[in-house]
Amino acid sequence: MLSIFSYTDPASYLRDSLEEKKKANSSFSLRSWAQSLGMKSHGPLHAMLKGDRNIPKKYVPLLIKSLKLQKKEASYFEALVDLQRAKSIEEKKMYNDRLKLLAPKETRETHDVEAYKFVSEPLHVFLFEMTQLKSFQNSIGWIKSKLRINENLKTIEETLKRLQNLEMLTPSEKGFDRKIQHIYTAQDVMNKAIQEGHQKMCSIAADQVSKQPVEQREYSSVTFNIKKKDLPKIKEEIRELSDQIIQNYETKDGEGEETYALNVQFFSISKID
Repeated sequence: MLSIFSYTDPASYLRDSLEEKKKANSSFSLRSWAQSLGMKSHGPLHAMLKGDRNIPKKYVPLLIKSLKLQKKEASYFEALVDLQRAKSIEEKKMYNDRLKLLAPKETRETHDVEAYKFVSEPLHVFLFEMTQLKSFQNSIGWIKSKLRINENLKTIEETLKRLQNLEMLTPSEKGFDRKIQHIYTAQDVMNKAIQEGHQKMCSIAADQVSKQPVEQREYSSVTFNIKKKDLPKIKEEIRELSDQIIQNYETKDGEGEETYALNVQFFSISKID
């Protein structure tokens, strides 16, 4: 069962809830969910789940009923939606404080710290994916020997434990099962942990450009001029491209042969206002 108190983003919770509903009922789909919520098409719900569109307040009661949330869970979900829609710093602080008050004490103490470490350290995502390789061995030594980045045994062990504490991995006969397929961070949000994670990912990519054979990697760079009004559309197309590559080429759990990271950077070089 999903615990909404482990989430700081309503879109992530809805995505995981959809997967849980599909597991419980093979006929359940995004379209059927949207229909049950009174939507004319599944497009708006799909945009909400991706985080491309804020959740309208009018759908909050319907989602609470659909998700069968208890009173305190419902209040927490509504606060997540309010935080997502907040524009000013004062509003965001107010809803953040409300979330902390609503969350169980043990959840606040554990997940605030653990989740920060998770987002800011790319090793968590690497191990999260590597555990699903068909050749995976549940051995710290094996993991260290297969990682291209240099990590000590203690850090690897702590990272695996954290993934379990956050209920992202559960022990199984083959090694680990995972409750969710992918991990997303909030889009277009300035967050220190996310920034640290991106910085470290870029550093790893820069290090590996001289260590991996060209036939095993793809690095390219192009610089061009744009109109500022086109920036949101460009960012949307980059995200869609990443999603499409995953849909086309990601293997099922237990069938993958290698773990790869896809980094996409698109940033301004000039400082013209």
